[in-house]
Amino acid sequence: MDSLAVAKVLGLTSSGIFAGTYFIPIRYTWALSHAAVPAILFAPEELQAKQWRYQYLMGFYVSCRTLEIGETRTNAGLMCLRHGKISRPMCIVNGLSFGYLAYHSPESSLIRTLYILAALTSASGVPYALTLLRRTNGALSRKANRFAGPGPKNGQIVALTYAFNEGRSIERDQRMGTAETVERWSWHNYIRTWVLVLGTMVGALAVALDGK
Repeated sequence: MDSLAVAKVLGLTSSGIFAGTYFIPIRYTWALSHAAVPAILFAPEELQAKQWRYQYLMGFYVSCRTLEIGETRTNAGLMCLRHGKISRPMCIVNGLSFGYLAYHSPESSLIRTLYILAALTSASGVPYALTLLRRTNGALSRKANRFAGPGPKNGQIVALTYAFNEGRSIERDQRMGTAETVERWSWHNYIRTWVLVLGTMVGALAVALDGK
């Protein structure tokens, strides 16, 4: 097996992990926006913030690693903190694999374009959360802390703290109500899901068209 074949395997595998974490099965991330958020919005504001945080942290735990038999969500979250999430390493593997394939594809070819697009989109979950979703996550974490207390591990889980004290998070927290902020988060979650699925499909198409 040559280096190009290895890159194809790694690229598609890491894309599948991202798509699996964020989209497949549909019951999880897609359902957060499609089913969980509408239910959350029926609750009083104090409960909205608490319920959003619960669902958000479940997604964080799932993105870290799969639960083992008999393992609790809380324990999984602690293990995530000890051993690190798989998302960021997979993001690097994904980008490097598809980038390597693009580099070895003919210049100005459709296959090169597809590999570049796959590299940019299929590993976009972490960058999306750290950029476009950042102030919304920060604002909702602040609301949950204010209405429902600090949360697990005294609110020190990285998913709750990475944007908590940033100016844009504070501004959004002050400017938008809880329901409006949850709806904004839901919209971003839809977009992120489809981008990740698109990346996996584009990567698979590029590999299928690549005769090497």
